[in-house]
Amino acid sequence: MSADAVMRTEFPAGYVVFFGIDGKVVMCPRSKEHSGTIRSMQIHSLALGRHSKVISTVYIGFPPEEISAPDLTILREDAQRQGKRHGFEDVLLIAEVV
Repeated sequence: MSADAVMRTEFPAGYVVFFGIDGKVVMCPRSKEHSGTIRSMQIHSLALGRHSKVISTVYIGFPPEEISAPDLTILREDAQRQGKRHGFEDVLLIAEVV
């Protein structure tokens, strides 16, 4: 989908839209329950300690050239960004809320 087409497109309310580097458009419905579940997982992750790296909907690079933004990701303590995103090598856990 071109940038012009994206700017003119009205996406349905209640959806989050992701654009992949390969031109894929992914639409995910969101709800109060979805958000609440992610928030609950974030709160429970505090048991891992204050230095744990817990991120939500942040792009992670996976081979071969796949990029995903999981609902919740727990990274190693020493995880560092590789350019604009984190690498899969630093991932300890990924959770997707369906």
